[in-house]
Amino acid sequence: MYIASSRTADERDLVILRRAVSGDSYSEISRDHGKGISFSRVLVARIRDADLRESGEEASVVIAGYPKARLHG
Repeated sequence: MYIASSRTADERDLVILRRAVSGDSYSEISRDHGKGISFSRVLVARIRDADLRESGEEASVVIAGYPKARLHG
């Protein structure tokens, strides 16, 4: 069922984000999830970019909540 797999993916993504914010390395997180070395880094960047677009907060406030983040552009 699509809803169940979407929920599972959302929960996985939150675990990855929490670990990244806690300081775990992206490569370690990716490996623990059986993914390629850049999977968690790209995932966190996509979440951050969506947060920047949708939150309504100043970019500097949003960026402050993400590990190793910097503004592009």
